[in-house]
Amino acid sequence: MSTVSTAPMFTSPYASTKVTFPRLLRSEWRKLWSLRSTWWVLGVTFVIMVGFALLFSLAFTSFVSGNPEAMAAADEAGGIPPTTFVVAGYSFGALVAASLGAIAITGEYSTGQIRSSLSAAPTRLPVLWAKLTVVAVVTFVVIAVSTAIAYLVTHPILSSHDISVDLSDGEQVRSLLGAPLYATVVALFALAVGALLRNTPGAIVTVVALFFLVPTIIGTIAGATGAAWAEHINKWLPSAAGERIITAFTSGSAPGARAAAPPAPCRCSTRGPASACCAPTR
Repeated sequence: MSTVSTAPMFTSPYASTKVTFPRLLRSEWRKLWSLRSTWWVLGVTFVIMVGFALLFSLAFTSFVSGNPEAMAAADEAGGIPPTTFVVAGYSFGALVAASLGAIAITGEYSTGQIRSSLSAAPTRLPVLWAKLTVVAVVTFVVIAVSTAIAYLVTHPILSSHDISVDLSDGEQVRSLLGAPLYATVVALFALAVGALLRNTPGAIVTVVALFFLVPTIIGTIAGATGAAWAEHINKWLPSAAGERIITAFTSGSAPGARAAAPPAPCRCSTRGPASACCAPTR
């Protein structure tokens, strides 16, 4: 005579819980911060943004302190926009932010976590929107805070040489806000590429090629040969639109900026309030 086991079946307390977008956001938020690589990437981004600003400011002020004629020559040539010092590391910061965007999605494919995520939300798109939202918020806040601290640490150095960022000037504020906006766009683009490739190295290499390598090559060709086709291609590269927010003020400071430069940039003196922008130089 056999005995049939009648052990009660396990019932999840969350079986009747509906998967909503706010809950997906909370899930993606926890998953992102549970990754050790997230802390490393954001820490490196902060160090790059603040470190480049500090090093660039110290190098410039050290150079002009011993060469007063260099400062006069810089003023005569149109000056250096004050925000250039603060956002000096934005290109490298955006590169590291791209790693965050790629890891946020490819990490789930490499560990198999994506199966659980898509089982909970079979329609898939809400999961993707939640990832995009979380990565965008985290990237923008970290780069914005890094830019603010870069401004605070460079202000005492630059102000001793009558160089200061004028926060009442719309062009300079746009340049400062352009750094987190640009890095956020790069991170979201990397996340989208990672969702397609499902491979971390492949996604990062693709983003680096599109945002940093190709613009440099096309910009070099356009600058060296003046080829119209190269200038036309350079204008339509994904990096050109995003960098225009920053480089429209710091004309000529970015790869390929010559080809993508606006027709009549406004230059300001490195001395005195930056709001005293002169008329277009050409």
